[in-house]
Formats: sequence, C-alpha cells, structure tokens
Amino acid sequence: MTSIRLLKKDINKIAFELLRECFSYRHHSEDLSEDKFDEVIKKIVLLRNDLILRTNHPETDAASGSLKEHYKKVHLDLLKMADVVEELKK
Repeated sequence: MTSIRLLKKDINKIAFELLRECFSYRHHSEDLSEDKFDEVIKKIVLLRNDLILRTNHPETDAASGSLKEHYKKVHLDLLKMADVVEELKK
C-alpha cells in the first residue's frame, strides 16, 4: 500500500492532467458547448476535493483491515476519475 502522501500527490497529478486535457480539447474542438465544458470541469474539481477529503479523514475508529479497504476504494475511485473526461467527447 502506498503512503497517504503519495496517494494525495497522485490524486492531484491526475486531476491536473485531466483538467489540462479538458482545456486542450476545448481549444481544439469547435463544437463543444460552454455548459458541457463547465460541467465536466466542476465534476473533476469536486471529485478531486472529495478524494483528498476521504484520504485526509478516514474512519477514525476503524480497524487496520477496514482502513486498508478504505484506501483501496479511494485508489479505485481515483482511477475512475478519468471517465469524466469522456463526457466531453459525447
């Protein structure tokens, strides 16, 4: 299991890369509406904030086994964040 510090760095890195990809797609795509673009950007930012919050404040009374599961769930949700960018292309 990776450290919490590295997990937070990964969350930020992936979120910022996805934001960069969204802005690049907006620059090169002329048929993209502003509302759809704004919606996707907001989703990415909210997901990033939620993942950071869940990483910083896990269940305090949980046993070590459930903490491990908690961080695995955060990591899996991080990987699902990339699916939000696909909404731009629809």
